Amino acid sequence: MKKTLIFASGVVAKVFIQKITSQYFSNNSYIIVCKDSSILPSELPSSIETFVVDYTSSFRISSIFLEEIQDIFLIIENADERFVLYDLVRSFAPKTKIVLFNNHEFTTHTYESYGDMVVTLREDLWKDNKLDNNLVVIDSEHLVANRLTQRLTNVPLIPRGFGLEQGELMEIPVPPGSSFAYRHIGSISQKKWRIVGVYRSAKFILATNTFMILPNDVLLGAGDAVVLSEVYRRAKSDMGQFPSPFGKDIFVYVDTTLSDKDSVLGCIEDTLFLHTHLKNNYLFIKVLNPSNLLLLQRVQELIDGYNLSKVRLEFVYRESKFVKYLEQDSKKRPGLIVVNEDLFLPRANRLALFKTGSPVLKTGHKSIKEVKNSFLIVDESLQKVENIASILFDISKQLNLGTRFYDFEPDSAHQETLLNNIENLAKIVSQKPQITLSDSLNPILFLQQSNEVFLQFIPFDISITRAKLFAFVSVDSHKLSFLVERNPQIFIPCY
Repeated sequence: MKKTLIFASGVVAKVFIQKITSQYFSNNSYIIVCKDSSILPSELPSSIETFVVDYTSSFRISSIFLEEIQDIFLIIENADERFVLYDLVRSFAPKTKIVLFNNHEFTTHTYESYGDMVVTLREDLWKDNKLDNNLVVIDSEHLVANRLTQRLTNVPLIPRGFGLEQGELMEIPVPPGSSFAYRHIGSISQKKWRIVGVYRSAKFILATNTFMILPNDVLLGAGDAVVLSEVYRRAKSDMGQFPSPFGKDIFVYVDTTLSDKDSVLGCIEDTLFLHTHLKNNYLFIKVLNPSNLLLLQRVQELIDGYNLSKVRLEFVYRESKFVKYLEQDSKKRPGLIVVNEDLFLPRANRLALFKTGSPVLKTGHKSIKEVKNSFLIVDESLQKVENIASILFDISKQLNLGTRFYDFEPDSAHQETLLNNIENLAKIVSQKPQITLSDSLNPILFLQQSNEVFLQFIPFDISITRAKLFAFVSVDSHKLSFLVERNPQIFIPCY
């Protein structure tokens, strides 16, 4: 039977041996090597063999390596002895895994850093200019620091002792008022991460797309460590954080060769209004192909009139293609992209906007300042509507708008559940949504006939990028919606 070899001295080693002898003695067979027998318990189980010798002597320990060793622990208090012993052990067992206890005295080289995880090694732990890949260094200072950090408020709990321990697994609490509460798991965008399960009432429940998250649940997330940290922050935040999680900045594009003066200024003014109300960071205004000096002066005056910080204006004088600049800027992860109808309607532009994965606001003939209510057409897609409704409530809270939902299929099987979920989401932001049930008046006709200006929310799926002809012959209200020019419309990515 393969054995675990332990070289031991000092307080840490003594506690480690006590844990083995009291709790884990039956899991493996052990060989313990020490200089001082006082480190050993008075009674040892039969699975543990001991040697009291000078472990820095090659002659004294050579016979031990005749045994079949599966792994080796070096828990040596004296730093000089620790690294002498490491060299000695590696000469006998060049490929066996070694777990080495380290402290600050001989930490002179940082090998890799993953957030709060730092693997520290001495320069002389490199062999023949190669890192010892079969060595695991347990650094005492970082272990203590990690444990203390986990007790801080609003710091995610990362499981220790298994996996990479780099934050790829994380517990994510969902407090009352969270933007994750009262949502089905499938309605939450999970790019580069997944909800694996949910802790509720001292039970662990495996995640399914149809499982609804409730306040005070704890999610078990797995995925990219950086993304999970952002998800943790989002889940802890109240509604009203848009454009997060899509990004932090707003990008607006106007092309003076496609749009007249009123359309250019109206688009920019709508975006400046959003910049004063939304929790974005910077606003980037890109004026493509500028040619009218008076118009450019008017743009600058309009921006100056708002007296806002974090606004960046760029005039792109060389012949510029919208798709080219959009592809470049999409690498910066825009939280919201704003364009007018002239830039949105060309099919190539719509496809490029879709590929960014960012929400897109298409300004309308009416200013966003005139909007009093957000508007969403409810269809049979439970998860899609929930995802968009959550963002709708978020933006409506920041812009101080009412909310209106139009259900054109009130008798379908899922509608009662869907409308209940919408009302639960509304409670988080203390909203009382207007819900219109109608099987006679098409929502597109309703929008065209209404005198009210709405901020309409539309799922941004691949069908929106198809030719306008297909939209005219479609029976899908969302596909027809983007042809309505009167209202500002925001297209939300759906995955």
